[in-house]
Amino acid sequence: MSFNILEKLKLGKEVFGTWCMLPSSFTVDVIARTGLDFLVIDLEHGSISLETCEEMVKTAILHNCHPIVRVGDDQENTILHALETGCEGILVPHVSKVEKARAIVDAARYFPYGKRGLSPYTRCHEYTHVGLAASMKKHGESTFVGILVEGQEGINNLAEIVKVEGIDCVYLGMYDISQSVGLPGQLEHPDVIKQLEICLQVILNSGKTAGTFVRDIQTAKLYKEMGFNFIAFVADSFALSSFYKESVLAFQS
Repeated sequence: MSFNILEKLKLGKEVFGTWCMLPSSFTVDVIARTGLDFLVIDLEHGSISLETCEEMVKTAILHNCHPIVRVGDDQENTILHALETGCEGILVPHVSKVEKARAIVDAARYFPYGKRGLSPYTRCHEYTHVGLAASMKKHGESTFVGILVEGQEGINNLAEIVKVEGIDCVYLGMYDISQSVGLPGQLEHPDVIKQLEICLQVILNSGKTAGTFVRDIQTAKLYKEMGFNFIAFVADSFALSSFYKESVLAFQS
C-alpha cells in the first residue's frame, strides 16, 4: 500500500479511523472509500473469523485505508496469524505489565527487533521467497504495533510500559479508565478526563503515539487538541444502527 499511518504519525500529524465489528468486506468497501486513515478490524469482540479478516484487509488496502487488526489475545501465534493477513498493523488488548509489552514486540517484529516467526509463503510476503529480504525490510519499517492499556494495573504500570522499544502506539481504553475512577461508562465525566490527561502525558513524554476512542466529533477535536494523534471514532455497527434509528424517528415525527 502507498500510504502507511506511521509515515503520517512520524510527521506529528493525527490519524482518524473507526472500528469494524461487522464481519463483512462489503462494509469495509463502503467505509474505506470515505477518507478515513485507518480501520481497526476487531477479532476480540464480535464474530469476525481470520479468513473474513483477510478479505477485509484486502478491501481496505484497495482504497488506501490502513487496516489494523485488534487481536483477541497476546499469544505469539495469534499475533503472527493476524499479521500474515497482510494488515501490517496490530492492536493487542489488556496489556498491564512490561513483560507482556516486550513479548508482544517479540511476536510482532522480525529479527533483529523481535522474534516473529517467518514463512515467505503467506500473503504478507506475496506468497514467495523471491525478494524476501526486501519484504522483511518493508515490514520492519511499516508494521504498526499498538497496545491497549486497560484496567487499573495497566494504568499503574504505564510509566514503565511506555519505555518498551518497538511499541508504536499506546491506546488508552476509555471504558476501563472510566471504571478505574469508579465511573463506568461515563467517558465525558471530568474525573475520567482528568485520569485520561494524566495517562496521556506519560505517553507523550515517552515519544510514543497516544491513541484513544471517541463517541462524537466534538470529543475527537478536544482530544486532538490535548495531544492524541490516533483517534478511533465509534464502530461500523453503531454508525449503521444510529443512522437508521435517527431516520426512523425523523420520518415518524
